[in-house]
Amino acid sequence: MLDRTPLHIDVVQRDATTVALVLSGDLDHDSVAQLAALTFAAGYRRIDMDLSALSFIDSSGLAALLRLHEQAAGVNAALHVVALTPYLRGLFTMTALDRVFTLPPG
Repeated sequence: MLDRTPLHIDVVQRDATTVALVLSGDLDHDSVAQLAALTFAAGYRRIDMDLSALSFIDSSGLAALLRLHEQAAGVNAALHVVALTPYLRGLFTMTALDRVFTLPPG
């Protein structure tokens, strides 16, 4: 049996138009509902997502990130990945998600 790290999502409002999401733990089939439950109020223009503490992500987690991106676009907000691990950067590149998400330089 694999050790699992529960997903934890910290939501930090930076200002009236910016919110930061800090994800840690495992983003997988068993935890994507937590991410799907997030909603963004009208008025947000920027959503910064820190993925540097994710210990695992599977295909359903990647799909959940895509849905979150679409949800942000639906309220005219830009979703930016502001931090991620080298492994996730490689995964985003391999799956062409680096063309969907704004990633930090690296």
